[in-house]
Amino acid sequence: MIEIVHQYKKDWSMFTLASLLDKSKDYRIHLYVHEADWNDAPIAWAIEHFDEIKIYQTWWTTEDTAKMVCHLKNWWKDKTPSLNKRILVAGGNRIFLREIVTGNVPEESFFMKSLSFLSHKHRFKDHPQYKNFYSRIGNPTYENSAHQQDPEMILLNWDVLKTFKDEDLFFPGGDLPQNFYSLDHRLDACTNTAFMKNLVQFKHSYMPLYMNGTVDCLLEKDCLGLKEVADYNNMLRKGYSLNVAHKWAMRDYLNIPISVQLGIPWDCYTRLIDSIPMQFRNARLNEQMLTKASKQKATLGKLLQTGFKLGKL
Repeated sequence: MIEIVHQYKKDWSMFTLASLLDKSKDYRIHLYVHEADWNDAPIAWAIEHFDEIKIYQTWWTTEDTAKMVCHLKNWWKDKTPSLNKRILVAGGNRIFLREIVTGNVPEESFFMKSLSFLSHKHRFKDHPQYKNFYSRIGNPTYENSAHQQDPEMILLNWDVLKTFKDEDLFFPGGDLPQNFYSLDHRLDACTNTAFMKNLVQFKHSYMPLYMNGTVDCLLEKDCLGLKEVADYNNMLRKGYSLNVAHKWAMRDYLNIPISVQLGIPWDCYTRLIDSIPMQFRNARLNEQMLTKASKQKATLGKLLQTGFKLGKL
């Protein structure tokens, strides 16, 4: 079993939970819900449909990852039984496309002494051609830059994590003595930048690309050719999870970059709508994604057909 840590987002987290309904129950969900988003109805629905779920009410509105992990660490450090060894921080508007553990997450013995498995935001950083494009658009790649690690997808080793002091992981400068402040004060001081900066300084590795499907900045800038955009779409739909920013989902398909419109498998989201109770659906959001999925299917079909005829694809 693994622990899934997720910050509840109105409308979007229903997609996250819906994507877990058909998966093997080899996980426990830790759902952090901001007090302004607390609604008894969806909370009751989640408790009814998931046997292993813990729900925490929060007050913070930023730095979700660092604050969630800091709270989780302090809440569970003295509990018996404690957390399972593998902790998956899965934030954002994320949906799961594969089984949570089987065939995707390594066995506990694989972790050894590593604290974390990270995901770099530059998905093409090792591509022989496109790795150079990041510099051309003014966003060069730095392997151990805290700002270029994705804080919304991290795999942590609980056995190692619980041995660290809070000031060694979550605080800028690491100069806040743990014994002096209450947990609330320490949570207020946590930042994602400090957390990611410290994670790259300790023993870590990188998870495979397919684990974290995101919208790469090269797609946002329309830097890729049609074949690569189609390949990116295929990679995302075959991946482990998918996380698309709200701004791309809510905009009209004519007002987003063509590579984003064609490169994101919108149907991976829309096929989950029927699994979400009617009262928890956002009609406008769903309509926007359904339109994008429909337009993408028609456009990609015609483009790929033409490309094959011309011998370009």
